[in-house]
Amino acid sequence: MSVLNNVKYVLNRLTGRFHVPSGLLYSSETKILHISDTPTTLYPAIEILLDVLKPDILVHTGDLADDIKLEIDPGYLDAYSEAVIPFLHMMEGSPAGEVYIVPGNHDCFQVVSHNTEKTRLLSEGDVLSVKGVSLGLAHTKSRLPDTAGYRLYGHNFSGGSGGNAVYLNGLKNVNVILCPSGRVEKISYPLTVNYDRKLHNGYGIPRTV
Repeated sequence: MSVLNNVKYVLNRLTGRFHVPSGLLYSSETKILHISDTPTTLYPAIEILLDVLKPDILVHTGDLADDIKLEIDPGYLDAYSEAVIPFLHMMEGSPAGEVYIVPGNHDCFQVVSHNTEKTRLLSEGDVLSVKGVSLGLAHTKSRLPDTAGYRLYGHNFSGGSGGNAVYLNGLKNVNVILCPSGRVEKISYPLTVNYDRKLHNGYGIPRTV
């Protein structure tokens, strides 16, 4: 990475934006974008990322509003709905031709299903075949299928390995799978994202995942 790109990378992370490498930006390959556990403060940056990167396929592996912990505080359903519904509409109106969501433990399935049209909602353990690539999907790593070449999940920072499968944790990074080459590019989240997810000592870990 050049000095200029290093500076852009640091500035973007500090200012709450994503830094997209130019090689990825101008790639002619099909782009599968994977995100997970997105706090509401990240929504503007995600919208910019989608407009800039123009992925062909968008996969979200759950916890659409990760700063609203519905599993812990169900009383925040109204706040969740108010935040998530516009986010769903934004994703459906983005350049991504296909949108897939695996709801997480802090999501409300009814809110998501009643406010989407072209989005396909999937269950943990489902396998999605797109552009010749096999994607195993789950919110939590323990519920991933064992039959897919790429295994996409989130929920916490656990890593994955085993056989020839590629494990991609969407909580650690935004992941981009390029087809047909199969190359994976990782985009770092802004520096404040884990604080906004309430993954910090003052809120209690792992209770909030």
